[in-house]
Amino acid sequence: MRFLHISDLHIGKRIYGIDLWEDQAHILDQICGMAQEEACDAVLIAGDLYDRAQPSAQAIAMVDGFLSRLSQMGIPVYLVSGNHDNPAQIAYCAGILARGGIYAARVFDGSLQRFCLQDAYGLVNLYALPFVRPSQVRRFFPEAEIKSFEQAVRCILEAADIPAGERNVLIAHQYVAGARTCESEELSIGGAEQIPAELFEPFCYTALGHLHSPQALLGGRVRYSGSILKYSFDERRQQKGALLVDLGPRGELVVAERPFAPLRDLREVQGTLAELAAQPYSEDYIQAVIEDPVMPLDAQGTLRINFPNLLYLKLASAQGVPAEGEEAAAFSEAKSPIEHFREFYRAQNPGQDWTEQKQALAMQALREAEETACGQSL
Repeated sequence: MRFLHISDLHIGKRIYGIDLWEDQAHILDQICGMAQEEACDAVLIAGDLYDRAQPSAQAIAMVDGFLSRLSQMGIPVYLVSGNHDNPAQIAYCAGILARGGIYAARVFDGSLQRFCLQDAYGLVNLYALPFVRPSQVRRFFPEAEIKSFEQAVRCILEAADIPAGERNVLIAHQYVAGARTCESEELSIGGAEQIPAELFEPFCYTALGHLHSPQALLGGRVRYSGSILKYSFDERRQQKGALLVDLGPRGELVVAERPFAPLRDLREVQGTLAELAAQPYSEDYIQAVIEDPVMPLDAQGTLRINFPNLLYLKLASAQGVPAEGEEAAAFSEAKSPIEHFREFYRAQNPGQDWTEQKQALAMQALREAEETACGQSL
């Protein structure tokens, strides 16, 4: 059986105030082309279809068009909600969508959802685990101690009684310990969200979402496909793409990377202003590092002649600023809630250090607020 594994589409995302509609539509076209050209039996989407829990009408229309195209091509899609998605929205009309070959995981109801697939060699058990927090799982297992993400996921998998010796595949959206992270992800400090890869031992293949860096764990049987685009500058050296997964008759795996060709790259250029101004014209999203002793007059205006999508500008020896200095609000979109909290604390308490203990307390408060909000919305 052949799968195309993707995740972290984040449709509707903006970086530094710039909409990425064209860039995202360009990649979605490539995914549809890959699925058809590679004769995939299914596309697995491991969460974060949207960038916000309440996506815009334009974002919904783009996802609708993407899924409809795969449905029209006769390629089934199996998907789970991520931490950026509203699980109820992703599961909405799941029964109707299933008639068109779009299988959306239901809102977590205490059990691990299973889809039964068939190929020439027999049954494949495809399990779907949307992003879950401990508070969501605790209500269904009142006698179990569930305080961490690890305990929550372990409890779900143990209760599912995964059949040994069968071809089992899992789609999930979680943070596995030992995996690399990057700036565009909002994760708990101190590893509270982390779960061990060993939890996925019962599965021949685990298709993960949540972390934006493509990577493999547990001998290659647990994989992150990574985000479909570079959503932060520390991802600039990554090659984004989909994973083509072939599952053999006894669960043996062959996984191949299928790179995307972005409409515009996200990259960094470095040099003196004169050197950068002499570079060829490019519509890529650019972070410019100026090596002049001081920031030259109207460096932004000069660089925008060759780099109209200049997003970030900084001296090599100093902290950077957004390319449009007056657009502080756009710059703030790139910051996580904990960064906003830290800046607020420092503004209100000048001279006081931001310690690891304060960081931990702030993160705990944010997690509790998220769990309360999630519980109220379900």
